[in-house]
Amino acid sequence: MPTPTITLTTDFGTTDSFVGAMKGVILSIISDVQVVDLTHEIPPQDVHAAAFTLASAYRYFPPGTIHVAVIDPDVGTRRLPLAVATGNAIFICPDNGLLSYLLAEVGVDVKCEPFIKGQVALPSGWRAIHLSNPDYWLNPLSSTFHGRDIFAPVAAHLATGVALASMGNPVLDIAAFAIPRPRIAPGISKGQVLHVDRFGNLITNLRVSDLPTGKLEVRIGAVTISGLAETYQDGASLVALIGSGGTVEIAFRNGSASRKLGITVGSEVHVTSRD
Repeated sequence: MPTPTITLTTDFGTTDSFVGAMKGVILSIISDVQVVDLTHEIPPQDVHAAAFTLASAYRYFPPGTIHVAVIDPDVGTRRLPLAVATGNAIFICPDNGLLSYLLAEVGVDVKCEPFIKGQVALPSGWRAIHLSNPDYWLNPLSSTFHGRDIFAPVAAHLATGVALASMGNPVLDIAAFAIPRPRIAPGISKGQVLHVDRFGNLITNLRVSDLPTGKLEVRIGAVTISGLAETYQDGASLVALIGSGGTVEIAFRNGSASRKLGITVGSEVHVTSRD
């Protein structure tokens, strides 16, 4: 079988040597693996942004890809280091909600307020392992850099063909935060901003199938936008459109809609029909 790809998602940036050290560990264990930098520009400690980013990108990788995500504000505490196999990928990450959007994709409903963390049972077909076997860690183990000392070597050993079950003990539930669901009523769809991208675009949870029919108006904050544009350059400087992820986005031409409107994650968006 071909060696699986390993992706890295962190909030480390590229100024320091953290990412390079993780890659060095991986390549010291398996030299012929392809390591892809998904991003290292997650805002520091922003688990929600990382969870959104992972869910947005993982599907474009080959089946069997190993995704390492290290946004870990609780590193060294009692939070568990995990490897989670979903059937078409393996995710190696701290148990802090990084897989929340993936869980939502398969219908897991977290019973708490949006963006508040709870524990959920693994969905059918998923397996989770507490990475408790030190045979697959670096030694000595740092209490502040599990990305280098646990997550990177585990990913590399899995890529060599070591069985997931060898990495530790199975767990039956993992941490997840609730993701807001659209509220749909005749003639109006109410959603929320889930993510603000690098360009300041406001990405919502409203899909095309959630929208009312007819001529639409999009209201966010004190602003109402008439209709949906096709591109970021259509119509007025502030536009609503269906973005590459299939959801309604609010964008400001050649600028930041988030800064322009003073709006960020959690803000409500209403789409109504004028018919």
